[in-house]
Amino acid sequence: MHRQRTDNPEPADQGVSHSSASQTPEEILAYWTPERMAEAKPREVRLAEPAASPDGDADADAAEN
Repeated sequence: MHRQRTDNPEPADQGVSHSSASQTPEEILAYWTPERMAEAKPREVRLAEPAASPDGDADADAAEN
């Protein structure tokens, strides 16, 4: 049985998301049938922008790491 979560809407600029499963692992596995897996769409992944260095050059900071 799949239960839609409505108590925790995602903020627009939150960097990390998670959810608490109210189903047992067996219920979750039973939900993901081969048909559902075939129709599943990947979630959009948005990476955080690199932090700018004190001089304001984010590209230079990325090159150092």
